[in-house]
Amino acid sequence: MNTSSNIQLMEKLIERFDYRGAIEIMKMEEDVNIRALKVLYCCKYRLNFDFQSAIQEVDDLIENQIKDRQIRDMKINLEGLVAGKPDEIFSELLENTKIQLINRRYIDFLSRVYRMKEAVLKYIFVKNHVGKDKFSFMTEVVSKRMILKILRKKYKIYNPNLSFAITSYINKYLKNDKRYMKVLEVLNSDKMNKIIELRNDCICGHGFKGVNKEVLENIYGDPFNIINDFILVFKKMDVKIVRNSYDKINRYLTNEIEKDSYSNCLENK
Repeated sequence: MNTSSNIQLMEKLIERFDYRGAIEIMKMEEDVNIRALKVLYCCKYRLNFDFQSAIQEVDDLIENQIKDRQIRDMKINLEGLVAGKPDEIFSELLENTKIQLINRRYIDFLSRVYRMKEAVLKYIFVKNHVGKDKFSFMTEVVSKRMILKILRKKYKIYNPNLSFAITSYINKYLKNDKRYMKVLEVLNSDKMNKIIELRNDCICGHGFKGVNKEVLENIYGDPFNIINDFILVFKKMDVKIVRNSYDKINRYLTNEIEKDSYSNCLENK
């Protein structure tokens, strides 16, 4: 890295999880830190749930003998994401949702909350229908079409709304499990339902209603309480959540950039 202003800008962009912006700044430099650049690309792809492209960036580093504990951990995590493992997928979705909130992308935040509620319900149904050990988010059995088909044929539940249909299934067949009753209490609370309705009324749903922090606060109080409620849900379901994974990667990237800058300063003395 050649200029302190570029370093500061990259670090600020990384702090905001703007990996695309950091990539553009880094590519302007004469001496590019390939390790950092590849990790930035990896993070950019991960935020779009493009795990195949993300793991290719890590594989490129390993093939070129560029590897350390962070690279190894990223590889393991990405393999779990590609395989659709629930612990990895839920951890990634929770972090992605939090990042949208931190960056005040409230419409994207609402879309993630909607997807997270749906994913939780799908997980409960499919895990109890086919077994936890066989579960993967990347299989056909977790598709809306397949779940509704199974609910109709085997469980005589005909509601075409996926959330309502799985809720009916849980209330009918899993009502003696207090964990699931607590999960439904959170997912189907009045304030969560209002958040879902807000999502439906905005551009990521079926309308054009605007969203800002005040609107979210009027419904749920501190919007981060939504994140905390999902953490409680995952705990009840025995899902092992890894938190702040992107913060850890950001520290790694910042250290790489600063280390590279320090080396260049020594060379120029």
